[in-house]
Amino acid sequence: MTGPRRPADGTPAPAAPRASRARQRQRLIDACISALHLHGPSKTTVEKVVAIAHLSPGIVRFYFESKDAMLVASLEFLATEFEEQVLVPVAALRDRPVEALARLVELYLGPEIASARKVSVWYSFWGEASSRQEYYDICGTRDSKFETLVRDLVAAVIDRERLLHLDADAIALGLIGVLEMLWQGFAFQTESTIDRAGARRRAFGYLRSVFPTAFVPAGEGRAPTLPPAAYAAPAVFALELDALYRDSWQFAGLAGELAAAGDYVVIDGPVERALVVRGTDGALRALRNVCRQRPHLLVPAPAGRLTDGIRCELHGLHYGLAGEAHGDTPGGPLDGLSLAVVDDLLWVRSGAAGPPPAARAMSAAQVAGLAGGSHDEIEVAADWKVVVENWLERPALAVDGGAEVGDEAGATTSFVAPNHLLRSTATGLLVLQVIPVAAGRSRLRIHDYARPSTAATRAAPRPALAGELALAESVQRGLESPAYRPETSASTPPALEAFRRSIARLLPGSARSPGDRP
Repeated sequence: MTGPRRPADGTPAPAAPRASRARQRQRLIDACISALHLHGPSKTTVEKVVAIAHLSPGIVRFYFESKDAMLVASLEFLATEFEEQVLVPVAALRDRPVEALARLVELYLGPEIASARKVSVWYSFWGEASSRQEYYDICGTRDSKFETLVRDLVAAVIDRERLLHLDADAIALGLIGVLEMLWQGFAFQTESTIDRAGARRRAFGYLRSVFPTAFVPAGEGRAPTLPPAAYAAPAVFALELDALYRDSWQFAGLAGELAAAGDYVVIDGPVERALVVRGTDGALRALRNVCRQRPHLLVPAPAGRLTDGIRCELHGLHYGLAGEAHGDTPGGPLDGLSLAVVDDLLWVRSGAAGPPPAARAMSAAQVAGLAGGSHDEIEVAADWKVVVENWLERPALAVDGGAEVGDEAGATTSFVAPNHLLRSTATGLLVLQVIPVAAGRSRLRIHDYARPSTAATRAAPRPALAGELALAESVQRGLESPAYRPETSASTPPALEAFRRSIARLLPGSARSPGDRP
């Protein structure tokens, strides 16, 4: 065995300049890629490669056994680059599939990976029969890994959006096909003529056509609405109920309406069915108004007085006004809900007690002087968000019970998130509560309280609301029209913009405001 040669004085010889050799080998690979781009595998020669690299022909033998070995090394370099710069960073986002797919599009179509010269090399190996085996040997495993990754990410988005009728394999194949077709277009262009922004728009357009609420439309400026599907997609509706309404405060009535023991009011809210009742001890309580055996209403009438506690005649269950179980009623007491009283206004929520809504449309003394209210409901062929957005387009509006603002003569109006509008006038108080029913459908609950001196002359709110509801239904039809396209707007009221941001954060995989690019 021989070791490294040493000088006559016995000192070690300097180490070979490995970094320099690696750079020279990479220089040959880069030149080979350029030659493949210009000539294809069969017409690429050593002479053409070294001419581009400005090196002598003999140096090629120092790094590669043959021309074919140099060609294979060039393809291996591109395959490794694709894995390191696309597959690895995208796979790292598996738990955020929408972000991962967006990142995939950006990287796949970016100039580092998808330059005209590099793309043409991929296709030259794939297209020439004599080189096809080398392509499969080098890229077959990586191609399979790529296809599996895309399929898994698409399946994760389908699961997250609850669009179980979609076929993950077909959608993944479509996305890969879109990216491949865009690459083919790059191969026949120069870098100066490639429209990368346009290519990204087309790729995201495909994704939005399948997942319209997951990939927020790109655009300059700010869109005046959320993506149209946000107003009609069942997946978004389910997310809203869970994130916005499960622990939201919902208006139940006035405390003054429940004067005596047993007086109650029932609310059938977006998530919770609640019974607010005054007990024999004079305290007000909120209870879950659902039978423990089967989920029907224990107390079906909207309001009244309970003289014999709370009963389920079907199952023989009996509870006291505090929700305690009587006799041999199984299962323990009824579940309690959080109850807040703000200036005589009753608010109920299913979550733990938290800060009550700052619902101060009028003072406690003013509210206490109101007569018994009338309660009505109207079915609305529009999503609840459309109704709220129409409210929030008013420039003079207090949000969440902030400073009262007059929006008409003698009136103040305030919004209490996520779904209440309180209007206080000289003649009384109107509480509008829009209840989500389904994607694209809602129900407007109207609580109208008059002052005793004006009760006889107070106009019913229904005629005044007819125009508002007709507008909401018209907007809904427009949003669902295939021809609808959001347009930019520079005059969105702050309250409306904040509301839309709160919804945009719920869109699957999105923490963006409307109009932001994926």
